[in-house]
Amino acid sequence: MILLTGKKGKNKGFLLLEMMVSVSILSFGIILILNSFIRPIRAMELSKDYFRAGLLLEQKMFELYNTDVQEGISEGVFSDFNRKFSWDMEMGEREIDLRVLWKERGEERELAVSTYL
Repeated sequence: MILLTGKKGKNKGFLLLEMMVSVSILSFGIILILNSFIRPIRAMELSKDYFRAGLLLEQKMFELYNTDVQEGISEGVFSDFNRKFSWDMEMGEREIDLRVLWKERGEERELAVSTYL
């Protein structure tokens, strides 16, 4: 049996504090990298919804031009795209205000157009 006394050898391991700091820096970097991938995906989904709303708005305008619409306020829901989009319209004497509405991440979005007949 050997008894160790005197000088201790150099410790070649890492301290717990060093490990915690390095893991937290690595985690922060990974979060930043993932966020840089997620933002463009969200922007693409939002632009897709605006494009769909534009198509639905155009469809509703053609529908209004081809029918006799009386003055007043009306609203409804589009059956396309899982009923995500709704519309409301205010018809004046010679003016139409039409909006397409939808919810995106708890925030209400809209695309609107006003025109004269």
